[in-house]
Amino acid sequence: LLKAGECDMDERTEDGRTGLHVAGMLGRAGSVRELIEAGAEVGAKDKAGRTMVHWAGEYGHVEVLKTVEEQCGKEQLKHIMEQPDISGITCAHLASYRGHLEVVRYAVETCGEEVLRQKDDLGQTCAHYAGNGGQLEGLRYLAETCGEELLREKDDDGRTCVNAASRGGFLEIVQYLADTCGEELLREKSNNGKTCAHYASRGGHLEVLRYLAERCGEGLLREKDNDGNTCAHEASNRGYLEVLRY
Repeated sequence: LLKAGECDMDERTEDGRTGLHVAGMLGRAGSVRELIEAGAEVGAKDKAGRTMVHWAGEYGHVEVLKTVEEQCGKEQLKHIMEQPDISGITCAHLASYRGHLEVVRYAVETCGEEVLRQKDDLGQTCAHYAGNGGQLEGLRYLAETCGEELLREKDDDGRTCVNAASRGGFLEIVQYLADTCGEELLREKSNNGKTCAHYASRGGHLEVLRYLAERCGEGLLREKDNDGNTCAHEASNRGYLEVLRY
């Protein structure tokens, strides 16, 4: 019907999305199949440089990815899954952030484990994204698949995934990373001299700070960044009175 009606399979919305983008986002595998069969461009990118695979990955629709493989073959799917958007973000980054472990596993099956090490334009890997999103099971999978060194990877600002987890207040992740990589990871400083304590204070996360003090000693809370600021300054600047009292 789509072909008979001479519809434009790649007609775009204001943000550059096609019907395939929308179908991928909504998890409509049947619609994806029909659009591909009608000649829609599978690798079409929206204004953010994202393909329908990005959107399917972000929303956890692994059945959409499998449909693309069925229709186009594994090699073409691999090529599309490895494509970054304009910020260097891949489908695997987005799935890691959202905690869609089935999609992350499928990305590894399709592209190999290197897709998990791929960095965005800020130098962040899937481990940073999982840390930012509070995805403990995702981080465990990344460590099992790529080794603990992925958890120690630094972005362009010298931050590891434990810095991201500290700022987000994800205590279980901070504990897991300390147990897995050693407490030295908690003491490491980013390029601007900030430790996990600075990031936890910036987010107002008292329980994380308490854990850091118990694990590394109170000296960590007194550490200064390159501008001479301690975690107390971070809390004060953002009005976290409970953290300041502690």
